[in-house]
Amino acid sequence: MKYDASNKHITVFIVDDHQLFRQGLKLMLSNEPNMEVIGECGDGRKAIQMIQKLKPDVTILDISMPGLGGLELVPRIKKTTPETEILMVSMYDNPNYVYQAFKAGCKGYVLKSDSSDELKRAIRIAARGESYISPGISSEFIKHMLNRAGTIEGSSSLLTSREQEICRLVLKGYGTQELAEVLFISPKTVRVHLANIMKKLSCKSRTELIIKLQEMQDI
Repeated sequence: MKYDASNKHITVFIVDDHQLFRQGLKLMLSNEPNMEVIGECGDGRKAIQMIQKLKPDVTILDISMPGLGGLELVPRIKKTTPETEILMVSMYDNPNYVYQAFKAGCKGYVLKSDSSDELKRAIRIAARGESYISPGISSEFIKHMLNRAGTIEGSSSLLTSREQEICRLVLKGYGTQELAEVLFISPKTVRVHLANIMKKLSCKSRTELIIKLQEMQDI
């Protein structure tokens, strides 16, 4: 259900691995008229199930979490609960992260350094089904989109056939244990492959790897 007025009741679900941050958001939003936090979770897999059951209007999602990160969670949440709009909240102001968040299915991107009023505004905009970008990165994001080349040429040629297979499964949201089971190899071997892939593609984290892979359309 979409909202076209600020006085409509909006239900919110919070996904972040930091309990203090979740509690802070919940306390802040509890004082906002017609806005209700109906659930919270610090684990990605559990969050998918809770969101499917509670069906919040807006899900606030942290981009960087252990296990399933925000970019991996977005398509899974949209598949099970398409009616919830997802608002990514992050400390990263990298325009490429913003691009990937929207590409995955988010309705908005908010910086953790933004004011509480800005977050509330973002929630109301997302609840209406409209897009929101933090003022702190909007101009850089526009520049990024104007200058974007489209693909990362030659990157996939650095990877072996097994590494490319792992990359395709990572983009589908497979974790280390799931990769091991599907590929009939040990979790330790999976971690070695992932380490090699990240080294070849110059990625320092799983989040950066997912972003890079999503850009490599020829994988």
